[in-house]
Amino acid sequence: MQYFEAKWLASAAHQDQWPEHDLPEIVFVGRSNAGKSSLINALVNRNRLAYTGKTPGKTRLLNFFVVNNQFVFTDAPGYGYAVGSRHSLIEFGILMEPYFAKRENLKAVVLVLDARRKPSEEDISMVEYAKTNHLAILAVCTKKDKLSYGQLKNQQFAIAKELKLNANSFLAVDSLKKQGMDEVWDKINETLSLK
Repeated sequence: MQYFEAKWLASAAHQDQWPEHDLPEIVFVGRSNAGKSSLINALVNRNRLAYTGKTPGKTRLLNFFVVNNQFVFTDAPGYGYAVGSRHSLIEFGILMEPYFAKRENLKAVVLVLDARRKPSEEDISMVEYAKTNHLAILAVCTKKDKLSYGQLKNQQFAIAKELKLNANSFLAVDSLKKQGMDEVWDKINETLSLK
């Protein structure tokens, strides 16, 4: 696994707090317990760059991290925290809709999914939103260690069908053991045309 220089750039609750830079951005989205922050940490080989906690939904801001001075990872709030709270759901929309619509640096979406779970309505909406905004979509299934090889392949196929994405474009990872990170990096570099 390669070592990547990564550092926190900014946290933003509103558009006027977005950091100004000319680097391409990749936003990580998914349910609160899908493992977005853990995936970011594993990708850059750091333990505590992005916040991870025992309680899902702690990320309520857009958190920006610059990686190798080449691009920016944006850790978005998990949509799970909005469940059961209309106010939180409205807050999520207020935070994310301008980001998707107006962020010129945004080039790709990494949709983080728990390999064991069926996609939620929010996952489906996120894919549609990304397609509408002409963003590249990379689907990453976490917690692959919880399933057998056959179960994982069946789940990837079922998830891909539900989201109307190519099953071959799905990657499976184990963030704790840092398995599958090189494959994710290959896709990121390919998407951003980086070597």
